[in-house]
Amino acid sequence: MYQKSGWIYSTVEWSPKLAKRIKTEKLLSATHFVLPDLPAVFSGQDKREFFVSTSPTKRIQTIAACRYESARSLCNAVDLADKILVVGGNQKQNEAGGLSTIEAVKILRGETDTELWGVANPNDKGSLAAVNEKIEAGISGFITQPLLSSLALDTLGNYQNLNGSSGTSYVAGIAMPKSNYDLQFWLKLLEQPELEMDEIFKNHVAFFQDPNCSSLLWIQGEIQNLRDHSSIDGIHFMPIRNFNDLFELAHDSIDK
Repeated sequence: MYQKSGWIYSTVEWSPKLAKRIKTEKLLSATHFVLPDLPAVFSGQDKREFFVSTSPTKRIQTIAACRYESARSLCNAVDLADKILVVGGNQKQNEAGGLSTIEAVKILRGETDTELWGVANPNDKGSLAAVNEKIEAGISGFITQPLLSSLALDTLGNYQNLNGSSGTSYVAGIAMPKSNYDLQFWLKLLEQPELEMDEIFKNHVAFFQDPNCSSLLWIQGEIQNLRDHSSIDGIHFMPIRNFNDLFELAHDSIDK
């Protein structure tokens, strides 16, 4: 998907429902699939399905640091994958004794040669310090949250200007909302209610208020915006339930 853009990565958030669609349609040419670390959402069987249905070179395994209280428990959770995506996870679990992202990265650096990636939120100007700290700890690539605010593109560019950022991969997250309800989901996930007053976010809301709006057209616009105004290494699709647009995009990239 979108290899002709010159991007190295075209990654997709994995789910059991997506895996079933891939089996029947066999159209998705993603470079990697990302397995979330959400035991309340994905069962042990789901996790096994991920490792059976994907090749090691296409796997990105997420590790939520807060779920592990020791180096041993953390390292035991790591499976064979091309990259490990280390995220913080639930703050309450972290406060209850779980590891922080930086602690987990430092432990894994000493235990595995697998490339370590992290997450970044370009909608938050204050995320620059967090990205810098992760790079210093040993993170060599980032998957970002969707760019939904006026400052997001500039913040993304500023990540790449950080000291030590040379050679670090940046993969921009692509939300795939079908409605304003889905946009509000992202607002809650980002924990940034102030974005509701942001001009870019308000434009997104206005777009989906049109009863004849096309979610596919919106996604294509976001991809084009990244092509035109950023220097990134790839894009990461987060379809949640919007598999139809995901496969339409796969058709589009194949046709071109």
